[in-house]
Amino acid sequence: MSFCRIRLPIRLAVAFLGVALSGCGAADPYVHTPTFMGRVDGTPSMSCIPDTDRSPEGYTEHMRQGIALAEASFGDAAPSAPVSRSAHDLEHWSNGPLRTWLEAKSHAIEAARRELDAASEENHRQRILGGAIVGLMYEDIARVLRSVPAPVDLDSEPEIMEIFQNLVRSQARPFLELARSAYRACSLNADRPPGMRHFSTFCRERLDALPEQEVRMGTTEVEVVRD
Repeated sequence: MSFCRIRLPIRLAVAFLGVALSGCGAADPYVHTPTFMGRVDGTPSMSCIPDTDRSPEGYTEHMRQGIALAEASFGDAAPSAPVSRSAHDLEHWSNGPLRTWLEAKSHAIEAARRELDAASEENHRQRILGGAIVGLMYEDIARVLRSVPAPVDLDSEPEIMEIFQNLVRSQARPFLELARSAYRACSLNADRPPGMRHFSTFCRERLDALPEQEVRMGTTEVEVVRD
């Protein structure tokens, strides 16, 4: 018995080999094993975010844009408070530089969220990553608002100081609640796939470290972190 020899042109042979490999489960070039599990304490920033089990080259355009806008929002540092802590200087600072920064920061976060919302609709991994980023952005703005110093005159007026501190916390509370919503959904969403489960731990620990008890805010929603 003799067998016919099949001679394929080189290009055809290479193409055939590629089809055969893909049919046998060729490796996804974007898949990798996460090494950084995230930083669950300290100032919120993109450097806190854990590694995903996909390389950034596999992200969609909405995800890449969302990450770039989020990085820009973190890069916009709050103006330094006056060293004097006089009531006059603090009022001028809060009504001027701080107010301007807060408006710009809020717009930057909203722009990042729009992209992250769209990215979350494209695949589940991006929904998990987007939730973590949104949580950090809102935690960042709440952290600054909670650190607004009291006028020096109140150092000797503990009752008035407490009223002032409660007022400051009330200004930060809406942003804390948005951070809580984002972290909570991120933690729940990260139950799958296995390569993203470390995000559940990261988001839960960031959530648990937030100050104050949860206060409901009516119907406020964060689209990117829907369960």
